[in-house]
Amino acid sequence: MYHVMLVDDEAGVRNSIRAKIDWESAGFVIAYEASGGEEALHMLAEAVVRPDIVISDIRMPKMDGIAFIRACKAAYPELRVIVLSGYSEFDYMKSAIQLGVKDYLLKPVVRAELLSLLGKLEGELKEERLLEGERQREKVQLNQQLRLMQEHFLLQLVKEEGVSESAVRDRLHHLQLANLDGESLSLRFATLEMRLPPGRLRSWEGRRDLLQLAFRMLCRETADKREDVYPFYDVGHPSMMFFLLVETGSKESGDAAAEQFVRELRRNAATYLRLESVGGIGEPVRGWREAKNGYASCMLAWSRGTVEGSAAASTQREALDWAQSFTAETERKLIHAIETLDRQALSAQLLELFPPDRDMPMFAFTFLALRVILTFGSLAKKFELGDSSLQQVLWNCQASIATYRSRGEVLAQIERLADLVMGAVRSSRTSSGQLQAEAVRKYVDENYPYELTLSQLAGMFHMNETYLSGLFKQNAGLTFSDYLTRLRMTRAAELLSGTDLKLTDIAMLVGYSSSSYFSTSFKKYYGCSPKEYREVRQKTNEI
Repeated sequence: MYHVMLVDDEAGVRNSIRAKIDWESAGFVIAYEASGGEEALHMLAEAVVRPDIVISDIRMPKMDGIAFIRACKAAYPELRVIVLSGYSEFDYMKSAIQLGVKDYLLKPVVRAELLSLLGKLEGELKEERLLEGERQREKVQLNQQLRLMQEHFLLQLVKEEGVSESAVRDRLHHLQLANLDGESLSLRFATLEMRLPPGRLRSWEGRRDLLQLAFRMLCRETADKREDVYPFYDVGHPSMMFFLLVETGSKESGDAAAEQFVRELRRNAATYLRLESVGGIGEPVRGWREAKNGYASCMLAWSRGTVEGSAAASTQREALDWAQSFTAETERKLIHAIETLDRQALSAQLLELFPPDRDMPMFAFTFLALRVILTFGSLAKKFELGDSSLQQVLWNCQASIATYRSRGEVLAQIERLADLVMGAVRSSRTSSGQLQAEAVRKYVDENYPYELTLSQLAGMFHMNETYLSGLFKQNAGLTFSDYLTRLRMTRAAELLSGTDLKLTDIAMLVGYSSSSYFSTSFKKYYGCSPKEYREVRQKTNEI
């Protein structure tokens, strides 16, 4: 049913139009009546459900029809206006036409003309609603696809080996996260881990995975109600959700907002899923370059938390000050020492980070140790293929680091972890290149939507570009370029078959900056245009 507003200063005219036809049978309802333009504008501003059509007299006292139409077009451009006009009011009609009014009725209104016009408008409105429905479906589908990519990127930003600054910026803009690209931006990380009370799982018949899924969905829904909160998820830790919070006020207001947010998360988990939870809130950091420090601060707070209360990082400011010694160059040297199996260089780097003669608070010492462990984790993910045991050891150490009683105990653990990671690197190096090639291919599988080059990958994995090219083809059965194209085209075909997304959106999601270049590449690969492919798939699905 479509809603109509009648605007005429004569009640008799309004009553006559109302009585002309059976409006409900025609698919319309007269929801509003106004005696002048000013009253009508007030009704429009207050309307819970805005009318689809306005039928307005062109000559009225105070605010005439032309002034009313002009105001309507400015405030509600999508509103359809039908003008009521007499034969002697051509000058008014001319002004109305100049304002974009296309439909009119001559006084006195003839029933057949009114029905004919309403029938035409009903068809146009129905088509508009269908198109709007399609646009909304496309928007939801695009948001779903973007969210997956945004979450994956945020996890990369805090847990994996550093991507170049230019690549980070490109990805932020590519994923519609350009608002996070600011050096002075204040960022803070928070996390929540679900915990099952004794006996809780029995009611779910062992389906912990479903409970974890419900927990993640609840966390995302809670985050969606707030601006500048970005949830993300680590598949390796399905009982946890992480959050990036963008702050604009003072540190004190940021502390309060973060604590309120985590309390709301915990309350929702308890109310709707009957779950206990442990939270952690990190200290604010400046810009995405310090994201790993912010994440480490959050994880350290979580490791000290309990189900009785989330641990805020209020005492961590001093630790972050000490963290300035863990620079990007420090991280690069640690990574290089491990990847080149240079145990002496690694020990020297650890000694520089943790000099025995430096008076460092235990909390700061633990924080720096956690940053080292996170670096080890990014390397383990790169080289430990098909076996997650090392990742589990690193996670267990990360989760329990706050319980270590002495610096010697922490350093001994770090040395042991370093040896384990070096062992994974050594295995990769002595596998005739097979594991190295597999590691590169895995990275490509996870990052195909972004700009990737063989030169970039060779530098990242410390390999000669020519050697990597041959090794990749030997392992994947395709050249790097052909493999990347196949990944992108396969994903594009899935999106064309399973969504209503526009070609420009699909091109962006699979790594093409230009929809025309995407269409050319798609046709070259599949032998038909993306549009033709979608039409064929839709017909096949209907059979």
